[in-house]
Amino acid sequence: MDRPDFPFQRVARRLGLPRGDAEVTLRDPERARAAIANAVEAFLAADDARRAGRAPTSAIALDPDFPTGVGMALVGAAVLWEVRELVPQVALRVAKDHHEDGAEDLAASFIALVQESITPGADRELDATAWAAQSLLVDVLQRAGDAAGADVIARDLAAHHIPLDLWRDDDPSLPDDSMAWHGGAFEGGIPPRRDEQALSYEDVHDYMNALVADMRRERDAEQDGPDA
Repeated sequence: MDRPDFPFQRVARRLGLPRGDAEVTLRDPERARAAIANAVEAFLAADDARRAGRAPTSAIALDPDFPTGVGMALVGAAVLWEVRELVPQVALRVAKDHHEDGAEDLAASFIALVQESITPGADRELDATAWAAQSLLVDVLQRAGDAAGADVIARDLAAHHIPLDLWRDDDPSLPDDSMAWHGGAFEGGIPPRRDEQALSYEDVHDYMNALVADMRRERDAEQDGPDA
């Protein structure tokens, strides 16, 4: 925020703040975090309505960049102002949107961000969000052409009694017999961090970029044909 071109007005618009109060509010950490929390609550409610097929009525739902662009902006704000607990739910929605749009590299990046923002076993609701992201990763890997990696994660989900389609729930919750989120440390597939506690953003991003690049090369080769 110290750089002269920091977009106070644009951030304020995303958060629903009055234009005249933008810089003062955003320079006050407590007020900024409260504004981000309010915007996240409004975003989730609007996205629930969208997914239920209801017409948009709130200001945030009428934003031309809603839902994905708005969600990405809110994730960025939550990271910048260190409101870690607000990241997972919004980042999961953004990951789902990217996956549904076929942008698997972006989906994987936001999946990693979900999981990096959650302390394993600290909160069952957040565990459910982390597992939902993990179940989404199965679909992402399958679409990216890594059936073996997807199978590893699918078997890990089954071993922890997690439904494979958990990511499809707007408000994911865990079955009674499911186990706590383990931080992403599993054998095979995308490697865990060196401390074996969680997937790193960089690992997932690099891994998925490589997979997507390979997939695109194969697709281009098929389109060119043997005589190209």
